[in-house]
Amino acid sequence: MDNYKFIDMHTHILPQVDDGATSMEDTMQMLKMAKEQGIRTIIATPHYGTDMKKKSTVELKAIISKVQIEAAVIDPDMKLLMGNELYYSDSTLEEVKAGKALTLAGSRYVLIEFSVAVKYRTLYQGLRQFTLAGYAPILAHVERYRCLIEEESRILELIELGVYIQMNSGSLEGSLFSKSLAQHKRLIKNRWVHMIATDCHNSTSRAPMLHKAFQTVVKLTDLDYAKELFCLNPGKILENKYI
Repeated sequence: MDNYKFIDMHTHILPQVDDGATSMEDTMQMLKMAKEQGIRTIIATPHYGTDMKKKSTVELKAIISKVQIEAAVIDPDMKLLMGNELYYSDSTLEEVKAGKALTLAGSRYVLIEFSVAVKYRTLYQGLRQFTLAGYAPILAHVERYRCLIEEESRILELIELGVYIQMNSGSLEGSLFSKSLAQHKRLIKNRWVHMIATDCHNSTSRAPMLHKAFQTVVKLTDLDYAKELFCLNPGKILENKYI
């Protein structure tokens, strides 16, 4: 295993909060896997704004405190931080401003997702609201949105707007003949991605796996860019500095 301290900035690792970890035991198993993968910092990003019953920020902070105690048993250097994955609506920005929805690790960065069928104009305008308000929006799992899959150049337009692009690590796996895999690799080769994270939900089908994706990025581009995606750029979130 390479000696890099990965930062996983998109996870559903907190127990019984959303559709992620179902218990503390599940969370512990995910933390053990994360350690094996070289992950040393995790931002918990439970869903906000979906139909799921959501915990208050006070409840979330109490839960993550308990998880941090358990994580220290696995690895004293393992650090957990709080955030949300925000499902965009007309009220999302105001809820962030009011502190009802969380930025990532208390920074100006916000992780935002949309419906996979969202119209590009809605996606663009929604993200633009956050940039105009002084936030640094990160578009979650860029590979899911049909409006971007159909016209890749729109991703560059979002980057020029001030949006940061996150891709899921699992999107770099699959058949060599997969059209979608080829497109995901093309985005990496174009360097149109700022961060790769696990978006983990469990220890089986959606586990916290990063190392294989790191190796893939190195092969597609170079070591420096891979370090940016897995270490340096997510580190800017923790420092609250622009990439």
